[in-house]
Amino acid sequence: MPTSSIKRIRLFHGLVIILIIAAAGAIVCPAQAGIGEGTSGTATIDTQPPWVTVDQFPEFTVFQGGDTVLFHWQTGDSHPGTVPEYFTAAVLIESQADSTIVYYPDIDDSSWEWIVPDISSSNVRLEVQARDAFGNLTSGFTNYFTVLSSVTSVPRVAGNLNLAAPAPNPFNPSTKLSFNLPEAGRVSLTVYDTRGHRVRTLLKGHRQDGDFEARWDGRDNRGKTLPGGVYLFVLDFQGSTQSGRITRKAVLIP
Repeated sequence: MPTSSIKRIRLFHGLVIILIIAAAGAIVCPAQAGIGEGTSGTATIDTQPPWVTVDQFPEFTVFQGGDTVLFHWQTGDSHPGTVPEYFTAAVLIESQADSTIVYYPDIDDSSWEWIVPDISSSNVRLEVQARDAFGNLTSGFTNYFTVLSSVTSVPRVAGNLNLAAPAPNPFNPSTKLSFNLPEAGRVSLTVYDTRGHRVRTLLKGHRQDGDFEARWDGRDNRGKTLPGGVYLFVLDFQGSTQSGRITRKAVLIP
């Protein structure tokens, strides 16, 4: 009776090709009479890269050395059964990577809290790259923003835009956020958890210049009480001549 060997070759992720190789000197016997019927599935190789959506900064945004910047992005893959295998994020200063992180995400909604170095450059932006299990790669970018040295005497473009530290902090059940807008414009005040999820939008829309207050009661947009921990408050502003983004932290006590 002829002998044969079976070899399994694993390609990519989960795609297995089985090769049946007849041994040397094997005799090929005629098939017995009969009717056979069978089907085989087709293997689909993903050639489409994941998608990346990176939150943009208001135009003319300026940060100074020592500031905390919250980058936020979302990733996904339209190919059935495929998700981004990992992604990297890098801050590019004069087109060179200054800071880099690598994620192996369980979620498709992520953020990075970046401490601005003490430099001066008007050619700074974030690049996020996502790669899937088939090696397909795609990139997403923020718009360019400016970084000024902490000792510079040049006024910041954001002018009088200000978000005071949450009070009280730590807090339970609520904390107050006071902020100032230098002119009329679009503004949003958003709460994020430390995994980068937007958990609550406290304010979004057009406002006149002046002083404002908002309160957060430790609940998400659906009214669910959130667990204790660190939360980030991000104020984004876009006016006709001034703009900016400010991030503050607070601790919710369980």
